[in-house]
Amino acid sequence: MSRLDPLGLLQAFSTLALDLQRLAQHQDLEHFQYHALRRLSQLLAFDSAWWGRAAVIDGLPEEHSSYLHHLPPGYLADWQSIRHLDVTVAQVHAKPGQAVIIDMRDPANGTALNWLGQRHGLGELLCVIHIDPQTHLSDHLTLYRTPGAPRFSAHDCLLLNNLMLHLVAAVSANQIRTLVAMRETLTSPRNLALAVCDPRGVLQCAERGFIDLLLSEWPRWSGPTLPVPLDEHGHDGKRIHIQVSAVGDHLLLAARINRALPQLSPRENDVAQGFGEGKTYKEVARDLGLSPNTVRHHIRTIYTKLGVKDKARIAHLMHAPPD
Repeated sequence: MSRLDPLGLLQAFSTLALDLQRLAQHQDLEHFQYHALRRLSQLLAFDSAWWGRAAVIDGLPEEHSSYLHHLPPGYLADWQSIRHLDVTVAQVHAKPGQAVIIDMRDPANGTALNWLGQRHGLGELLCVIHIDPQTHLSDHLTLYRTPGAPRFSAHDCLLLNNLMLHLVAAVSANQIRTLVAMRETLTSPRNLALAVCDPRGVLQCAERGFIDLLLSEWPRWSGPTLPVPLDEHGHDGKRIHIQVSAVGDHLLLAARINRALPQLSPRENDVAQGFGEGKTYKEVARDLGLSPNTVRHHIRTIYTKLGVKDKARIAHLMHAPPD
């Protein structure tokens, strides 16, 4: 593709950027990066890749999520064992957004990187990072070519520099689409605020309501790491409940206020929750297996106990987060 004339290259680049956005809208979170890299390889050739997100701690990157493309699972552990000797780290962090080319076979780049390249059959790498100005997390993409393959060029660097912004945006769009799709599968979706985090609890994407809910439970929290570790059991706190679902190497989080009001009986709380979600008498009755008359009796009791006169006030008391 590097032989294209400037106009042809611009058209190919624009088409790729559009295709990345289409993939973000149609691929699930678990497979998006695979398809995005396959599409990228049509414009910028490579044999394998490593796409991830990290935070710099004590001068070294701590990986929060990684996708290895045509690389064995053990590659990440091997790299972590020599990361303090990897010259790539200092070079890309010195100039975020500027891709660097590193020959993994060159003795000048250190025996550790030489060993990693030889162990995994890698020749050159092309790496670029993008640092989020708010979280300071870095998205990084490293493309590899095998020994004997054509060498990366300044043209490839320029191409990756500009593509990386589109790749980061596409990942974000894919996560948001996943949240929207997940909402439709959940019970009472209007009362949920959703987010995506990595296995270490670092938020990757979150609805505004999710942050508000965290702050209601932990007023001093500032992120981007969740205030408590989460697993498949989620979290049941004083003010909020968080449901956790695993998708690939990410966690999808669904948070809601713990809405049980102590002055109501368990059945009255169920009825109040239904009205707080905007349901009709018939819908609440159907969902709870009650007759509409029984629901009307419960709602009259709820009005008396809570001192309210309409369903809108019930919704407010139940603390349903906005859509």
